[in-house]
Amino acid sequence: MPALAEIQAAIRDALMTGNTAVLAPLLLGGMRPSRRLAIHQRHYAASLTRALVDRFPGTVWLVGSELVTDAARSFIHEQPPSRPCIAEYGETFPKHLAGHPAARSLPYLAQFAELEWHIGRLALATNDSPNVQHLHLDWPLDELIGFYLTDSVPEQFLLRQEDVWLEIRGLRGELQMHRLTAAEFHRQSSTAPEEVPYGVGPAS
Repeated sequence: MPALAEIQAAIRDALMTGNTAVLAPLLLGGMRPSRRLAIHQRHYAASLTRALVDRFPGTVWLVGSELVTDAARSFIHEQPPSRPCIAEYGETFPKHLAGHPAARSLPYLAQFAELEWHIGRLALATNDSPNVQHLHLDWPLDELIGFYLTDSVPEQFLLRQEDVWLEIRGLRGELQMHRLTAAEFHRQSSTAPEEVPYGVGPAS
């Protein structure tokens, strides 16, 4: 009989990767116990996919739920959670989303999703956590996400390519977002305490 830690690892692998090689011989009782395991596998995938999609409602608003959901399904298998807090899951999803075949004609999508990730993260910041993020964008995505946040879509909007040096501050549900000059950006981003480095500089 495998040790408890080995059984737990086998269950984790079965849920996260679909690998049931170690767990299958341990499934006993009733008819076709593998089918009962399949229920848990589907529930795991559906729940985690929904949790990830719900972290990016603005991105869903921008490109539709089908693209984001399909990318989320592959992401949860390729990069399963590594931390116990599900609220921290999805930081690298924007780059994964940009690699989706349907996103090849949307060069701004990764940066938009990244911007949304930091807005969501900073909106929940407290006095004990870093509450500032600096982002260098290649598009005026602060304007675009502003339409989503204020529910005010103009009749026309030209998404032009340009450098945008952005500072985002959040604290206990309050959020401030404003542009900086390139010099201000480099000066302030280099001195911001414990700033999360992901996203500084142009997205690939």
